[in-house]
Amino acid sequence: MTKGLFGIILRGKRKFGEIMQELKNLAQWGVNIDDIPAEGLWVEFEDLKELNADLKIVKPFSGYLKLQKMGIEVEIKGHLKGSLEMTCDRCLEPFEFSIDKDFEVLLIPKKTLDFEEERELTSDELEVSFYENSFISYSEILHEEIILSLPFRKLCQPDCKGICQICGTNLNQRVCKCSKIKKDSPFAILKELVNPADKNI
Repeated sequence: MTKGLFGIILRGKRKFGEIMQELKNLAQWGVNIDDIPAEGLWVEFEDLKELNADLKIVKPFSGYLKLQKMGIEVEIKGHLKGSLEMTCDRCLEPFEFSIDKDFEVLLIPKKTLDFEEERELTSDELEVSFYENSFISYSEILHEEIILSLPFRKLCQPDCKGICQICGTNLNQRVCKCSKIKKDSPFAILKELVNPADKNI
């Protein structure tokens, strides 16, 4: 069933949205390495709304994957475009993060790894990923590329002012009085908390 389905994608150039219902009947979205022809495999996708539960997709992803088999290794070149909802690390507000990237990854069978040998990975080896049981999961590849695209510090805008550590006000939206109180005196905030009636006592 898997082989036939992806044959349809190649010959008819059907988009991902058109075959989504058929894909729901598959355990995984991918291809067996033995089914990749010598000339390579081209897969287009669009309207991709689900990849992993940890991703909140705002604009569905579209793009393509080009697979080229080289013995037991598979070189993948692709493009990915879409956007996610993320939470700003400074102001804690949700924002949309766009991804539009080309990528290349070399897949090798996980069984070829020597787990007993400990050594430092080179920069080239960091671009290597792995597959198991001769099956390549497109979902896993795309999910990994999205994760690699995320910034270390997630900001809604480069100059995000964050939130006030005292009252929790989003400083991008309005200015609170806490900054003035802190400049006056470290104990000045206590004066603001005193009831006006108590000042006459």
